[in-house]
Amino acid sequence: MNRMVLHLIGQLGRGGAEKQLFHIATGLQRRGWPQAVVAFDTSGVWEPRLKDAGIPVFVIPRDRLKLRRLWRLWRLVRRQKPGILLSWSAYVAAYAHWLRGVGPVRRIFNMRFDLAADHHSGEPGRVRRSVRRAVETADYVLSNSQRNLDVARRHGVRLPPGSVVYNIVAARGRARAAEPATCPRIVGAGSFVPRKNYDVLLLALGTLAAEGLQFELSLAGDGPERPALENLARCSGVADRVKFPGDVDDVPRLLSTAHLCAHPSRSEGLSNTVLEAMAEGLPVVACPVGATDEIIEDGKNGLLVPPGSPRDLAAAMRRLLAGAELRGRLGKAGWETVRQLCDESVVLDRYEGVLRGLLTAR
Repeated sequence: MNRMVLHLIGQLGRGGAEKQLFHIATGLQRRGWPQAVVAFDTSGVWEPRLKDAGIPVFVIPRDRLKLRRLWRLWRLVRRQKPGILLSWSAYVAAYAHWLRGVGPVRRIFNMRFDLAADHHSGEPGRVRRSVRRAVETADYVLSNSQRNLDVARRHGVRLPPGSVVYNIVAARGRARAAEPATCPRIVGAGSFVPRKNYDVLLLALGTLAAEGLQFELSLAGDGPERPALENLARCSGVADRVKFPGDVDDVPRLLSTAHLCAHPSRSEGLSNTVLEAMAEGLPVVACPVGATDEIIEDGKNGLLVPPGSPRDLAAAMRRLLAGAELRGRLGKAGWETVRQLCDESVVLDRYEGVLRGLLTAR
């Protein structure tokens, strides 16, 4: 049985899929599955970490001629001789679909996002023909959200066998959400793109500031929306309460210093920020998109609000800012949820089961 797993990903920058690839690849390698990674863009922060873990990383640079990139991938796969090709996006899965003559390799598509949504804006759309073809011809589909699978089926995608496996997250529980605070700390983290809806968060905080509530916000991340968000913070009267620390290497440590987390995104697969906040014992206010409402039960282990509503988001945060006991109860329940669903051993067992099943099937 050829246990070699070759991961295909668009890039190795600061994204949730890239972080999960690192956890999965290093975890499987420790369990005796040889690993290698192919990135379809220039190096990112995860490349040196993968190499330090003994996992080779190959880069296929940008090229206007897609056939030339496909040729380079074909030669690389022929040399590496993997038993499994694991694609982490629809873009790279389309390349994997066209590989021919590379031997008896099994193809897994790792569905991390709503295939019909625009990844930048989060607006609903349609499933492109190339994406549909790549998914339908895979041997197996892994998804970190049942909703992603359901949406694909509603758009007429004929899915191969598949299963839902949540992300790996360490449940450390370092936050002290229940501690009384005269100025509670709020944290948000993610890319500054329209689908994250951070404008809604700043508008909601403007309402709370006008009511005289005390708080401070650290909004970690970067992206094209940053200038607009900084301007909105000034216009909403909260510029002196909002910090923009940029990209943060250790987001869980930042979360562990807070009293609550706000994540108003209008489109997600399964947000690492939401999981990492819950893993630190923070109460989370989020929107029921992607797998968020598969993880969060409103009022039990977090709070859910409609996407795009500053008023509803402000109402939920108002409850948490004023209620230390509620913060502690929701935070503890969220920590327990992540500990049960996202423990490394649980997730790796699921991955190993899928890999063995594919390699031993006729």
